[in-house]
Amino acid sequence: MAPNGTSETISQGNRKRSTAHVVLQWRPAADLELYAEGSYTEFQTRQNSWQINVLASPALVPGSAALFPGTNDVSHITWMNAPVSILSFARDTLDRTKQAAVGGVWSGKALTLKSDVSYTQSSNTLFFSGLTLGGTAANFTQDLSTDVPSSSITGTNLLDPANLQYTGIAYRLRRFEGDQATVRLDGEYEVSDSLVNTLLAGVRYARRGASNASGLVVADAGVAGIPVAALPQYAMVNPYDFYAGTASIRNTLVGNLDTARDAVGLRNAFGITTPIPATASPLSLWDISEDTQAAYLMARFTATGLPLKVPLDGNIGLRVVNTHERVAGAQSVPATGAVVPVHVDSRYTDYLPSVNLRYLLSPGLYLRAAASRTLTRPNFDQLSPSLTLLPNAINPALNQGSAGNPELKPIRADNLDLAVEKYFNKSTAVHLTGFLKKVEGFVTTVSSPEVVDGVAYQVSRPQNSAAANIKGFELGYQQFYDFLPSWLSGIGLQANYTYVDSETLDRTLGEKVALQNLSRHSVNLIGMYEKGRLSARLAYNWRDKFLSGVTNIVGVGALPIYTRAYGWLDASLSYRFSEKISFVIAGTNLLGTRRSSYYGVESRPQSSWINDTQVSLAVTARF
Repeated sequence: MAPNGTSETISQGNRKRSTAHVVLQWRPAADLELYAEGSYTEFQTRQNSWQINVLASPALVPGSAALFPGTNDVSHITWMNAPVSILSFARDTLDRTKQAAVGGVWSGKALTLKSDVSYTQSSNTLFFSGLTLGGTAANFTQDLSTDVPSSSITGTNLLDPANLQYTGIAYRLRRFEGDQATVRLDGEYEVSDSLVNTLLAGVRYARRGASNASGLVVADAGVAGIPVAALPQYAMVNPYDFYAGTASIRNTLVGNLDTARDAVGLRNAFGITTPIPATASPLSLWDISEDTQAAYLMARFTATGLPLKVPLDGNIGLRVVNTHERVAGAQSVPATGAVVPVHVDSRYTDYLPSVNLRYLLSPGLYLRAAASRTLTRPNFDQLSPSLTLLPNAINPALNQGSAGNPELKPIRADNLDLAVEKYFNKSTAVHLTGFLKKVEGFVTTVSSPEVVDGVAYQVSRPQNSAAANIKGFELGYQQFYDFLPSWLSGIGLQANYTYVDSETLDRTLGEKVALQNLSRHSVNLIGMYEKGRLSARLAYNWRDKFLSGVTNIVGVGALPIYTRAYGWLDASLSYRFSEKISFVIAGTNLLGTRRSSYYGVESRPQSSWINDTQVSLAVTARF
């Protein structure tokens, strides 16, 4: 198996978050408290990205091909006259969320009632605009034997405008809108002189909906080979290496994005007069609504008193949930590419019992047991029938697409947990927990070829997997070393190790595999500091390799995609100047972790990516 080329991207940008929150509280009587609150959040991202794609060609330099030992997988090869495309685009997003709620709490001698009504409205807008350069590389070398697969171009100077031309102008606009209204009432009744000491009951009704408004508007337009030298102001030298710290392609021209956010002006500059459509094709439009009605009853009990005198406590309860989902949109038929309307109306009722028990074996030593049935509904983006297509103008064999699945069923699981916990003092504890889960409908991602309007795309869709079993254990430890002198007494440590063994039948591969996105081994280490007004955390997380997807490639067949093991380091430091004002500095991915994946075996790399180290500062003031 030989590599089909490389795709390397660098992104740069900034983010801005604005938030306002107001709360009003009123206590008209000693046993009654009322409140009203509202909040507004806006999160804006402005991002510039540059991407180079170099594809394998029909011809290779004689003698340049080498194989990984003992395989038929190519480890090194040089292609001749390889197609090159350089994409440069602005990608901006804007998220807005508005929330409002009113409620109250009434407390009697034995009975407490709580009620609230809330409404949330949110939107997300994506703007995408840019231009593409194209050309040909005399020699394109790929070396897959390095830690990160390396690539290089020789024989063609990609800094010379004479070797590149403008091939297209890209434009995408997409908007999501959603809202949710919720009403709930909860009651708690204290029982005297009984095995059951508290009864809790409640009801909740929620209606939420989402749509993508005008859909994904695509107004990409081809450009008939305008030389870069003819319009040099729309190109510039790449301001960043495509994959810093690796042997990737260097020294290229890319698109100048100074005018990319003036989409109409950019199109006019290249002679594109076709207006941008106001709405997308029916294939990308969808609307989803969901109503849920729930009621629960739970009893807390303590058996330490008469008549049992057993050191046992816990709770037992039942939640009943009725769900009504409606999905409307359109969907392509994979075999023919025809567009057909989609209307899926589903209603189901789930009974979700749970029991939690705690038994005191000796002072500070507890045995816990828990059994439950849980329900997890698919996200709206997973249910959406909307199909997003990304054609590749240079090599149509690399056309990509993604879509949801309105036929997705919720994930239901039966869970059993057994734990032993030892508390040495108020700041030191260890635990060992074993768990067993039987999961129905776990959501996985599968990629397969589909034809839309006579064009083939590799489309990824979510689907429910076969029944799966998950078992394992977790070993954990936590302690603050408060026996140390002076400021050292604020130092603490949390540590845990988790082992997970999962298995399900993958229908695409036709074999049993681990569940997607579940690592067999994972470790978390958190260094802590709490002293006076100062608080700090240093967290390192490591996870073993895991199955991250399955793809079905024409001419190759179904292949699993694995993500290699990696570690991740975050940190935060906060200082409280007063009860009302605090300062926080936080950093993520402090090690600059690189993540990578491969098709089935490590000699078939798929991708490698790095998230930048991010540092944030925040000041919180309460009035």
